[in-house]
Amino acid sequence: MKRNCLIYIILTIALLLSSCRSQPDYVIKKDRMVDLLIDVHKTEAVINLNYSSYPTDEKKRAIREAVYMRHNITEADFDTSMVWYGNNLDVYMEVYEEVIKRLKEEDAEIKDLIAQDNAQVLTLAGDTIDIWKQERWHVFNPNKGENILAFNIDKDENFKRRDHFTLRFHAVNAPSSGSPIVAHIAARHNNQLIHYNSTTVKEGWNIVRVQSDSLHNITEVYGYIAMPPRKDSHIMYLDSIELIRIHHKASMPTEKVNAITIENKKRENKSEAKTNNKVVKHTKEEPKKEILRNRITKKKIEIEK
Repeated sequence: MKRNCLIYIILTIALLLSSCRSQPDYVIKKDRMVDLLIDVHKTEAVINLNYSSYPTDEKKRAIREAVYMRHNITEADFDTSMVWYGNNLDVYMEVYEEVIKRLKEEDAEIKDLIAQDNAQVLTLAGDTIDIWKQERWHVFNPNKGENILAFNIDKDENFKRRDHFTLRFHAVNAPSSGSPIVAHIAARHNNQLIHYNSTTVKEGWNIVRVQSDSLHNITEVYGYIAMPPRKDSHIMYLDSIELIRIHHKASMPTEKVNAITIENKKRENKSEAKTNNKVVKHTKEEPKKEILRNRITKKKIEIEK
């Protein structure tokens, strides 16, 4: 009797656990959720990369609603399902891993097009253009050695002196404690002079900028985003990555002043100071000369008398 009772209790607990893990009918199933999240990611990337085309919440909502309609759901259905997945993170991670896998497969299908694009001239003179040539998204997993995203872009014939470069990306699930995540960007020149800048990556949008030198030609733009090894199995996701190059205009503020410019300015200041000293000295001597001339003139007059 006791044995039967124990078996009954075990079966009851197993059924309860199974029922807790089973998805309710109102939750979007895993396969459909994968397809939906892929389209959601693509839509958000379109909005972020073309923010001038979607300046208002109404326009952003309209394109998102189009995604929901395509999958025959409502925004409420999506939000409700996300709440359930958020409470069942192991299931959500399975869905998320499939989303990443599918996005990589789609990326592989267009690598030939990317290679062709890399072979073309990036921009016409005077244009402002996104010169990023890698994937627009990246997943960091330090525990698997996937903790750095590096990039290197050689100049083309349209790179100009004093070009501004802005690395911009959206970070999801960025850790708020522990060793910081660092984004670094640098511009190398033909005399090996390097201008660089860096920032600590935070949750949400991140921007880091650098300006090339005014006296030397740029040879490459390079940098990295590095996530340190962690003990908490933390995974961070970047999306909407872009690297904007802007040709310098007279009205634009200078990001940095290079060392050669500083030295030239010092020489100009010294030369100007010497000139000013001569002028001051000359000005001080003028009254003395005038007094002496007056005395000589007066003496001549007395002699003539």
